Amino acid sequence: MKPTPAALCLSALLAVSASAADSPYEKPPVLKANDFLDAAILKGPDYVIDESVTSDGVFNTYTVTSNFGTWKIQSTSLAAQRAREVAAIAQLKQVDKIAVAAGGIGKGAVDVGKGVVGVVTHPVQTVTGVGDGIARLFGRIGRGAKRAGEKFGDDVKINPENLSSPGDAGTAPSSSTGGKVMGATGALTRDVVGVNSAMRSWAKKLRVDPYTRNEVLYNELRDVAQYDAGGRFSVNLVPGGIIVTALSTTATVNDLIWMKEPDELVTLNETRLKAMGVPPEISRAFRLNPQYNLTRQVRLVASLDALPAISGRAEFVERAAGAQVDADAEFYTESAMLADLFNRTQAPLSQIVANLPGACVIAQKDRFACLFPLDYVAWTEGVAGHFDRITKAAKKAYPKAKRELWLTGRASPRVASELASRDWTLREKSLALISEDVQVSSRPLDGAGREQMAARQHPMVESKLAASRD
Repeated sequence: MKPTPAALCLSALLAVSASAADSPYEKPPVLKANDFLDAAILKGPDYVIDESVTSDGVFNTYTVTSNFGTWKIQSTSLAAQRAREVAAIAQLKQVDKIAVAAGGIGKGAVDVGKGVVGVVTHPVQTVTGVGDGIARLFGRIGRGAKRAGEKFGDDVKINPENLSSPGDAGTAPSSSTGGKVMGATGALTRDVVGVNSAMRSWAKKLRVDPYTRNEVLYNELRDVAQYDAGGRFSVNLVPGGIIVTALSTTATVNDLIWMKEPDELVTLNETRLKAMGVPPEISRAFRLNPQYNLTRQVRLVASLDALPAISGRAEFVERAAGAQVDADAEFYTESAMLADLFNRTQAPLSQIVANLPGACVIAQKDRFACLFPLDYVAWTEGVAGHFDRITKAAKKAYPKAKRELWLTGRASPRVASELASRDWTLREKSLALISEDVQVSSRPLDGAGREQMAARQHPMVESKLAASRD
């Protein structure tokens, strides 16, 4: 008897289910944003983060829809950062209006709609010849020296629309002379030199990165700084939030970024890297990698400098220098910050292990800990292979050490089971880098601020916000 269509469908479904059950690996699931981001970050007056989140097995990809454009962003921490940046952009645009009303500039001098990116989805980064997160971060260990010494961009074509360098945004007046002391490429030099004291002052008021890779925010900071060079405007701004931790060193780093001239920061980084034993060619490759703006460089270097004079720091910088996309540079920056945090709050470090991804460290009392700022780890073929390799290396070099995996995000139940069978202790959502008291504020600049913003809200954003309220 010929099987019915319904029977065929049921048979196919059972076959697929059996195949999935028998598979030695997981397929990264579709996740929900509210499992990774606080409610205060998921939605604001000027943006909404889509509920559906894709994963490549280590990094999540979020869609942020705002009045100023739509972005796809890889990494939970970068999505939270973009949300805070949107809040800052909205406030700076209100400053534009206040400046016009106060006669600080002519009505024709500021287009309050400037910098609004067409509501199209920008790619996270269109990359040719670069794999997913696990392949990029774990697959090139051992080739770091060669990669770091190469000229970036020769073998990888990247369209950095999502988190782009603001080099073509123009240069603000009264800029630092940092370019004279930097051995940097033209575009990178322009990005640094264009950030003057007025831009840094406004960035500090909003607690955002003055060297931001977000073009819209960069342009707003630059333009407000241009017509407020003398500090004429007194506006109550709501801090949006730069990445902060409970560590006192982080506050010091923030002050460095906001207060110091770019050339001073460049010199400080060079000096610290040299003191760590980083070879000049690796130091230069790291500092010229376009995935690291000056803020990231300062954070990574300051975190390593805060550690004791332990081995492995120079090799860590070498691996970091090979970052090919924005999420990878953020991974290494946060890894260095996690090493600093672990050293201060958990156990003193004696070594950063060479030839392993991120910050795998040796700590007091025979602890081998991998500190990974990853979003959601699934037991994919790549993850399985690389954790088997890390386990083998740890057993050989540190046979008595207790193996620990610390994640800022989460792992699937399958990952937890597989790691336990390999004698790993898993710690999820640990060593948080973002302070809970830094939230995206919805408080307006003035009483009419929200009404004015609502009047010019893009229909797509409004429909998403309305849907999220239902």
